[in-house]
Amino acid sequence: MVPFLLNQCGSLLFYLTLASAELSLAVPLCNSLALIVTLVTGRILGEDIGGKRAVAGMLLTLLGVTLCIAGS
Repeated sequence: MVPFLLNQCGSLLFYLTLASAELSLAVPLCNSLALIVTLVTGRILGEDIGGKRAVAGMLLTLLGVTLCIAGS
């Protein structure tokens, strides 16, 4: 039940963000951060997330998010 409620809270946050922000910024941010949250949650639950390549991907995603925010 807890994962379902967290998912629903994330969906609500996504729609609230879409209503109050530019689409060209909100959609990439939400989608990329959803990937990072999924990987981090998997790691917390003890799943193998792919090692160094997954960490490098998360860092590149965070860099991209930072560039999107800085550019707006």
